[in-house]
Amino acid sequence: MTQRSDFTRGTHRCSRSFPLAAAVVATITLASTAAAHDYWLIPDMFAVGSNATMHINGRQGTRFAEGRAIETTRVVVARIIGASSDAKITDMTVEGTALRMHHKPIASGQYLVVAGFTPRTFRAPPDGVIRFLRAESGASEAARLEREQTLAGIDTVVFTAASYAATLVQVGAAGPRAFSKTAGFPLEFVPLNDPAHFHVGDTLHVKVLGGGKPVPHIGIDAMPARDSAESPGAAPNPRLMTLSADANGVVHVPLAKAGPWMLRSAYASRKIGGAASEWDVSRTSYVFNVGAKQ
Repeated sequence: MTQRSDFTRGTHRCSRSFPLAAAVVATITLASTAAAHDYWLIPDMFAVGSNATMHINGRQGTRFAEGRAIETTRVVVARIIGASSDAKITDMTVEGTALRMHHKPIASGQYLVVAGFTPRTFRAPPDGVIRFLRAESGASEAARLEREQTLAGIDTVVFTAASYAATLVQVGAAGPRAFSKTAGFPLEFVPLNDPAHFHVGDTLHVKVLGGGKPVPHIGIDAMPARDSAESPGAAPNPRLMTLSADANGVVHVPLAKAGPWMLRSAYASRKIGGAASEWDVSRTSYVFNVGAKQ
């Protein structure tokens, strides 16, 4: 069965669950100009006591950190990665406005929590891919593809769009660090300095990996959580920053506000082993906390 995502009329009718082995192909006629929604993971607490259970919220929306729940059927993989451990998260359910994930680590330390969501496969002309990226928080990547004429000479692109999310949680007061660990996702943020120690006025140095390799000059967005007092219709996030990586794929993010922050980016790459017209579009987010100025 073929499903159509008709962005011309402003509707997006896609199944909520797509098997990885048999992705449904949708046809994009015109990309939406509406605000895209992001997927993110955010813990109840970024630091918990020893022997405590982590509680992680999975949300989607346009107003980080508020949003609606990610359906459990959309979760392809959920893992908790320690300095020397890697375990699946299996305890999850939708509760109110969040997908609730629960896990009790066996030891103190820092843990990277990651999730990957069901991909969707689309068929579109090159300008449809560009418009899709612009509508899905990938304006910088769309500009790169246009600038480099990456899709020149291709009549129709079949691309698989997938989303990923990550966050950090500290268990106990000490223990081995995990902020430099990776999940092996097609697009990832890897901090070069420990987010557990960030305060207002500090700078995050983060490397962006695409397919496990640094992505030079890729664009990313960085934003703190929106203030609850802001009007629901206010957009975009007034503190959103659009930054570019250097030649080594490293981005420097000045942290000017306390509370949760989210990084997001998109990356388009040729499908490994695929034809010239087959591409992957990966979107990812990374959530961490910034303490008040010392």
